[in-house]
Amino acid sequence: MKRICFYLSDHGFGHIARNLPVIVSAVRRSNTIVYIVCGKRHIAFARQNLLTMLSKEEYSSIVFRELCTDVGLVVKEGTLLVDTQKLTAVCERYLSEISQKSRQEAEWLRENHIDAVLCDMPIWSIEACEKADIPLLYAGNFTWVELYREFLPEKIWQRYAEYYSKIRYAMLYALHNKEMTEFLPNAEIEEVSVTARAFHDDFIAEVKSRHTRKIIFVASGMSAKLKQSVDVSRFPYDFYTTEGVPLTGDNVTVLPYTTGNTQDYIAVADYVITKAGWTTVAECLLAHKPMALFRRDGVLEDRTTIQLLENRHLAISVQPDDLEHMEKIIADMDTLCRDYHEFYDCAEEIAVKLDSL
Repeated sequence: MKRICFYLSDHGFGHIARNLPVIVSAVRRSNTIVYIVCGKRHIAFARQNLLTMLSKEEYSSIVFRELCTDVGLVVKEGTLLVDTQKLTAVCERYLSEISQKSRQEAEWLRENHIDAVLCDMPIWSIEACEKADIPLLYAGNFTWVELYREFLPEKIWQRYAEYYSKIRYAMLYALHNKEMTEFLPNAEIEEVSVTARAFHDDFIAEVKSRHTRKIIFVASGMSAKLKQSVDVSRFPYDFYTTEGVPLTGDNVTVLPYTTGNTQDYIAVADYVITKAGWTTVAECLLAHKPMALFRRDGVLEDRTTIQLLENRHLAISVQPDDLEHMEKIIADMDTLCRDYHEFYDCAEEIAVKLDSL
């Protein structure tokens, strides 16, 4: 029986969401036990989703471990802007704990006879696998190094680079930062497409049946709550938003953070306006939806994602203030290309690679 462990960033919910299809593929490979290591709220999100994605027998093959795994980005309240001062302090503390944390985790890996690991961001798991002599596959669209070096001291991002240089196997998602390969100097690299949770056709059809007007889905991600309120009652659309999006009107339905199937609301929508998180973008691509993406010029990942999609005429970029001009946003999205043929769900490819290690 194989034992595979997923170490997933608890910065937002995108990292765990994009790994759920890979986890499902891994579980369905014969005689495999999967361990998922992530934050408490993220484990609850994974449980909620996996209970609908797997049979009871398959679900029983998963072991959940609640751990704080990552720092990510710290933003200024009410904005999408990075708080450099706070992030510097948090990263310094995080790095000071890696040596002890990785030693403890290496012991856990050996005790539980783990055969292979998938890492989506947490650098201490890279160190732990090296200590335990366990193969690790890095799957992602960026490293923290190329993001952090734009606004953190060199002594911090260089420390991160040291851990990424230990990676031997990497699978890079579509729309990845080209700069990230600089920090994977010893990795055997494969490029793949995108992953996204499956859409539920019956649910989508039921929601659509409640509406006679076009539907717009608006999301800001978990890391930011926008402050400037916008009354959209005058626009001839129905809106679904995540918490933190300040749209008001009797045509607005706010989805609580506990909503486990936001990908279905993307599929329901005629248009999507969202922060340029990779996982949400991947869900839009597989659902064939036009996108307006909030610009966050201070974050390389967002700039890269937006630029690559704009080059393909698959998205436009907007600012939160542009929500006041919804008709223009929709008109601009109507000019976008609807050719999504190059994108597909690559979850099985990643599971196969992980199994081969």
